[in-house]
Amino acid sequence: MRALVPLLGCLILAACGSAEPGWSAALQRMKRQPRYDAYGASAFFRDGKVMQAPPAGTVAREGVLRPAPPAESPELLALGRSRFRIYCGACHGVGGYGGSVVAANMVERRPPSLRTPRIAALPDAALYAVISGGVGRMPSYAAQLTERERWAVIDWLRRLQRTPTAGDDERADSIRGAWLRHLDSSGVAASWGAP
Repeated sequence: MRALVPLLGCLILAACGSAEPGWSAALQRMKRQPRYDAYGASAFFRDGKVMQAPPAGTVAREGVLRPAPPAESPELLALGRSRFRIYCGACHGVGGYGGSVVAANMVERRPPSLRTPRIAALPDAALYAVISGGVGRMPSYAAQLTERERWAVIDWLRRLQRTPTAGDDERADSIRGAWLRHLDSSGVAASWGAP
């Protein structure tokens, strides 16, 4: 077996030295092929320029097309309420006040209340971008929520921002969220004894 290794090595080296006829010449042609510089001149195009304007309607690859939000409907609001409670309520609370159990157990940078004037003033497209791409500790929910579901969540959030608390769970979220904001503003780091 040990005698085969040097023999195999010699065969491989011998194979590397033999090239097909013309192989080297083909590589050299590829290396020296003519090309244009981006801002150079060209006899091929009518305007004499290498760089051409993109066709009408072309979108840059860096450009992101946001789908248009669907029209608000009872079905869309029901979908938004369901998805908000599943994905957003765990951290922001079912009423959007930021008083969830998860938030109560966070010490640094708790999830904000979604009912503050600052959040309410954000355009829908900004909320869509946050849901799609995440921000800070909040991950992207693009894999969990379809485009329609993301818009439904935004519609439900806008509904929450316009209306007072409705159910017991939303009132508990409101009270706990206010208590957590008080803790954070007073500099108390521990979140023990949450109501």
